[in-house]
Amino acid sequence: MKYVSIDIETTGLDPINHNTLSIAAIIEDTNNKMSFDEIPKLHLAILHDNIQGSLVALNMNKGLIETIMNYQQTNTPEERKAIELQSGMQFLDIENVALTFSAFLKANGLSQWITPAGKNFGTFDKLFLEQLPDWKKLIRTRNRIIDPAILFVDWRDDSSLPSLNDCKKRAGIEGVVSHNALEDAWDVIQVLRKHY
Repeated sequence: MKYVSIDIETTGLDPINHNTLSIAAIIEDTNNKMSFDEIPKLHLAILHDNIQGSLVALNMNKGLIETIMNYQQTNTPEERKAIELQSGMQFLDIENVALTFSAFLKANGLSQWITPAGKNFGTFDKLFLEQLPDWKKLIRTRNRIIDPAILFVDWRDDSSLPSLNDCKKRAGIEGVVSHNALEDAWDVIQVLRKHY
């Protein structure tokens, strides 16, 4: 089975009034598990002239916001290339995000219909992604979404589904959630791999 682990970073919790800053996607094939270096992945930063958000989210993503700002303020293609290499991201105008994402899927043998995976994807990430120009036209997510929380819930003691940090701990994976979209998408794959 193939699925796409997707994570985003945003300026807040409101998909209408807040902005998507970055998107990461990793294509996992459960019959051909690859290392992080080999696996097909995409990491995009979205260029913005203005952003609106909550203080908590803006503070949490201040490094990402600074990287986007530095990219936009560079004077030469060489400087931009250096920022791309250092950050590991492609920097795109918002109008090109869905098309680039769609091309990534097609280049890796997937149609516009994908099985998404992610912590809270259906109630958070998807709502932001659907605000992007042409997203709903170019990318379709199946209704069956893979959220690792259900695999790591403690039915007796948890009062709600566990966070990705809790899933990692319960899976025996060291480290905390970084709030870097690509690293968080990889964390989802790592915890899910404990079950296949």
